[in-house]
Amino acid sequence: MNQNLFSALALSSLLVLPGLQAQEEDSLFYLPDMEAELFETGKLDFGRRGTFDKSGLVAALARIASDFDPEEKNGSVPNLLRSNALGIAGRINPNAKSFKTTYEQLEQDAEAYGSSGTSKDRLVGNIYRGVRTLLKEKSNEDNKVCAAYCVDVALRLQPDHQYSEDLEKIQQDLEQDGIEIDWDQLQGKAVVKETPWNPFGQGGRMEPRREKMPAGKAEGLASNQSSVVGLVVVTLGSGKHAGAASEIIATALREEDVKGVEFKIDQKVGDMMGNSLKSIRDYLRVTYEPKGMVPDGYQVSIVFQDRDQRVDGPSAGTAMALMLDSLFSGEKLDGGFACTGGITPNGKVTSIGGVAAKIRGATRRKCTIVGVPEGNAKGVNDILVLDGIQQLLDIQVFTMKDMDEARALSRAEKDKDVQSTLDDFKSVADVIADQGEAALKNTRVQERLEEVLKAMPNHISAQLLLDHIRGKAPERLSVGGSFHEIDSRSSAVFSRVQRTMFREKFSDADEARSAAEEAREELEELDGKIHEKFEAYHRAALDLCRTVGKGPEGSGKDFISDLKSKWSRINSIRKKLRDDPEIFEEIRG
Repeated sequence: MNQNLFSALALSSLLVLPGLQAQEEDSLFYLPDMEAELFETGKLDFGRRGTFDKSGLVAALARIASDFDPEEKNGSVPNLLRSNALGIAGRINPNAKSFKTTYEQLEQDAEAYGSSGTSKDRLVGNIYRGVRTLLKEKSNEDNKVCAAYCVDVALRLQPDHQYSEDLEKIQQDLEQDGIEIDWDQLQGKAVVKETPWNPFGQGGRMEPRREKMPAGKAEGLASNQSSVVGLVVVTLGSGKHAGAASEIIATALREEDVKGVEFKIDQKVGDMMGNSLKSIRDYLRVTYEPKGMVPDGYQVSIVFQDRDQRVDGPSAGTAMALMLDSLFSGEKLDGGFACTGGITPNGKVTSIGGVAAKIRGATRRKCTIVGVPEGNAKGVNDILVLDGIQQLLDIQVFTMKDMDEARALSRAEKDKDVQSTLDDFKSVADVIADQGEAALKNTRVQERLEEVLKAMPNHISAQLLLDHIRGKAPERLSVGGSFHEIDSRSSAVFSRVQRTMFREKFSDADEARSAAEEAREELEELDGKIHEKFEAYHRAALDLCRTVGKGPEGSGKDFISDLKSKWSRINSIRKKLRDDPEIFEEIRG
C-alpha cells in the first residue's frame, strides 16, 4: 500500500500556515543541498599534519547541526546556522561519521541531539584551528573558500568568542582577496518533526512560485483585486491542531516588463501549493483564452493572511481558483463564503483532509456558506458525530464536484434558485435554533428540508439533518475523521515523546504531564466514536498519553524504554492501517 498516500492525506488536511507547527522562518529545518558546489572537496589540502585539525573541524561543524539541549547553558542554535554548518561539514568530508549520522537523523526526524554539555567555546576553537590549517596553503583557492564559510559559521555561533577578532581579521582578508560566500545555494528541502502520520510529509524546497499565461488581446482584466476565505487546519504552538479560516488576497497590477499574465505567490510555499498554481493557470487558460479574455502585461500577486509565513498543501487550490477566476470574470465573491479542496486543470475539485476541523474554523469566523469536495462528504458527517446538529444550523455546507458548482456558491450575486434555497434553509435553521431539536419532529420542517435538498442535492447540511431525523445519521467517525481526530488530539504528546527518546531525557516534566493529561481527556471523548478500524490506534495513543501523564516512577531509563516500546506499538498499528485496502480506498476518495 502506498505510504505516501497517508502523508498526502495529512498534508492535504493542513494548509500549512506556519505558526502552525510554528513553521516560521527559523522553525523549519532545511537540509543542506549536498550537490551544491561551493568548493571542490577533492582539492582541499590540510597538509601532512592537518588530519587532526580536519577531523576536529568537521566534527565541530556537525555538532553545531545537532540540537543543543535548551536546558544546557549553551541554549539553542538557529536552524539556518545548523543547516549551514552541516552543509560545510559534508562538503569537507562527506564520509565522516559525525556528518553522516547527523544528516541521516535530521533527514528522517528533523532532530539530532549531540552529546550533552558540549560548549560553543570549544566548537569555535576547533573551527578556528581548522581554518588556520586551511590557510597555510596560501595558493589554494578552494581552501580559502572553505575557510570563508567556516569563519562565517563560527562568528554567527559565538560573536564574542576569544578568537572573534582573529576570525574577523581572517574574514576581512579573504574578502579583500575576492573570496565570496553564498549560503542561498546550499538550502535544500525542508524537514519537519514527524508525527505518526507525518502531517507535513517530506516536502521539497519552500520558495515563492510563479506561473505565466501567454499574452492575449484583451484590454485588461475585469477586476484588479479579489479575496476569498480558505479553510485550513493549523498546528498551535503546543503542537495541537485546530481548524481556522484564512483570507487569501489577489492583486493584479500592470507591469511593463511582464509578458502575458504572471501569477506570483508572494511568499514561500511548498511543492503541493506550487502544483496547485500550475493547475489553476491551466484551468484559466482553457476557460478564458477561447473567449479572448486574456490581457497582456499583468502581474497578479497572491498572498495569504499572514504573508510572512510558509504555506503548503493542496487545500487552498479551489479557493485560489475561484479568487483568480473572479479577476477574469469580474464577478465579486461572497464575503461569507469559505471553501477547501484541491483543484485539477480541468476544474475538478479534489478531496482533502481534516474537513470537520475546517468547518469549525469557518463557524468561528462567522462564515455562512462552506464548500467542501464531493469526495469529502463522509467527512462532513463527522461534524454531526462530534458536535451534534448545531454547526449544521450555523453554517450551510455544500459539496462541490467542480468549479461550476463552486462558482455558483461563491458568487456575491447568486442565481435566484441558489439564493432562494439558501434563504429557505436559513428560515428552517432559525426555527430549529429557536425551538430546539423538538422542531425536527415537525412535519413541515422535514418537508422544507426535503425541498431544499431537491433544489440543491449537494446541500449536505440539509441531507445530514434529514438523516438525523430518520435515525440514519452515522454514529462513528469516518476513516479520515478518525485519523485526524486521534492525530490532532495526540500531536503535542507525540512530539514530546519523540524529543524525549532522542535526548534520552524527560524534560519539562510538569508541562509534559499536563499536556498528556489534556490529550488523554480529549482522546477519551472519542470513545465509541472512532471508526472500528482505528480503535487499536486510539487505544495505543491513549496508553501513551497515560504513561506520559504519570511520568517516571522509578528509573528514568526504564521510563524511556517504556516510551520507546509504546511508540513502536503505535508505528506498528500505523503500518497495518496503511496496508488496509478499505482504508486506502476511502482516503483516496
